[in-house]
Amino acid sequence: MSNLDDLFLYTNPTRRDVKNIYREEKYARGILLKNGDMIVWNGDIMHTKVMPFITETGVHFSLFNDKLEICWQFESWAEIQRRLVAAKPYFDNLEFPEDGRIVIDTRYYTHTDVSFPEIRYYQLFEEGFELAPLE
Repeated sequence: MSNLDDLFLYTNPTRRDVKNIYREEKYARGILLKNGDMIVWNGDIMHTKVMPFITETGVHFSLFNDKLEICWQFESWAEIQRRLVAAKPYFDNLEFPEDGRIVIDTRYYTHTDVSFPEIRYYQLFEEGFELAPLE
């Protein structure tokens, strides 16, 4: 696990930033802000270590290869989908594939288990698709 000496925060990462975010493997963590911006850093550093340095909160995520894990903190599903769609240029820069898996983690922050169907990133952009748990 990296320490804070290795912490570099990138707002709306460019393709050039990616080599600094991904060191030995394709692993990043970040926050999707309400305004569509993304703050991202190397995945070896946990969100809890970074939060004292960030003035805004948002939807927490981690990206590992072709899996994007969203940590739910009671945001509406429509709002999470909106933020994921708005952040597409930055996910593209992070080389997250359109057929990458999206996993919603409801347990970490809410201690609640909610089941979801298998979700691929491209589905968020399809007309009529609504991010929602299984009934």
